[in-house]
Amino acid sequence: MKKLVSFLAACLILAGSVFAAAAENISVYIDGNRLNTSRAPYLENDRTMVPMRSIFESLGCAVDWDEAAQSVTSKRDGKVIIMSVGSKVMYVDGGAVELDVAPELVYDTTFVPLRAVSEALDCDVTWSDDTNSVFIVTSAKTEIPMYPEFEAVPDFGQIVGITPNPVLDDGKIYCYENADADDAEEYARVMESRGFAAFDAGEYVIYAKDNISVLAGFRDGIFRIVITNY
Repeated sequence: MKKLVSFLAACLILAGSVFAAAAENISVYIDGNRLNTSRAPYLENDRTMVPMRSIFESLGCAVDWDEAAQSVTSKRDGKVIIMSVGSKVMYVDGGAVELDVAPELVYDTTFVPLRAVSEALDCDVTWSDDTNSVFIVTSAKTEIPMYPEFEAVPDFGQIVGITPNPVLDDGKIYCYENADADDAEEYARVMESRGFAAFDAGEYVIYAKDNISVLAGFRDGIFRIVITNY
């Protein structure tokens, strides 16, 4: 009986940690497009964990799951990656790679460390504290737009998974042709969570913080962001 109680307590602790991390609303983008996953990503020892099949297939891999061995074999362009639940060793083309976090089985879903998988497939991976997001770039030619002069401003395009077209006035005006009202609401939520004060200005909203002014809103069906110092 004591063993059963201990086991159930351990399960509750694991579930609580997973749900708490998932509540952080971690977003993953591949070449600027938001990754949809079967279950929410979470953090484990500062490593982003994502559903195995979602990340491998989104990066163009064929996936083979061995239920008996609790292992996954992924193949792309001749490269073979093998990972096993509970093992901190990943095999890439036969060579052993030490992992910071082992793949985990959570509620019948296998989670794998995103950075290790992506970098094994020759992708660049960056983490944004501002937006609680991971950005994966599969090609050196792919550029995800940022606001280089205003690093304190969360990037609208990265948050909603679209790129601006065009960027005007020396990088201070961004036009997003594919944005909608839900995207604007999501941006408002992120801006306010980052400490920006919001002021209604009719068709636009003005966000202000630390001598930075961000004008954001729709005009002629295009979502525009204008960033200036004040």
